[in-house]
Amino acid sequence: MALRKLLCVALFVIASASLAPGGTANEAPSVVLKFYLQQQFGVNELGMVPAARAPVQGTNTGFGQEVVYEFTVTAGKSPQSKVLGYVRGTAIVVNNTAASTTFFVQNVIHYDNSNVRGTLSQQGEAIFSSVPWEYAITGGTGVFRNAYRFNVGRFISSTPTPNGNLITTYYEASVFLDR
Repeated sequence: MALRKLLCVALFVIASASLAPGGTANEAPSVVLKFYLQQQFGVNELGMVPAARAPVQGTNTGFGQEVVYEFTVTAGKSPQSKVLGYVRGTAIVVNNTAASTTFFVQNVIHYDNSNVRGTLSQQGEAIFSSVPWEYAITGGTGVFRNAYRFNVGRFISSTPTPNGNLITTYYEASVFLDR
């Protein structure tokens, strides 16, 4: 049974293209968006609210700390690959221990790839040291009007830069389009 489930998952992954239309006549159309997020910390984020509690020993963030950010969405791992849009949002530290820090994240993905244009709203909690993390897609605009489902991310790399760190993460947004 486990082998059968694994085979089904493998076939799904193989069948998914960069933007794979799906669905049947009786269900809403769906797509899988695959992209990389280029997070240039030290440049494209701004601390908005200081921590309400000091960071726990061994961590860098305190409870209640909030940042607002704008990061680039690309088609490939490299920051120089095709730009597909950007993500704007906020992240708030809602729990931190020496083992991990939990963030509440709320943001909007601005996506523009040929004739696939629109925004996706997403929110959820994430522990970025635990892979993967998942957000709920709670709506959208353009081709994503009334979209819903989930977006799963994972860490790819962290590269020091003169201004901070470039953190690259990979996402697969599974989106139902309610048309």
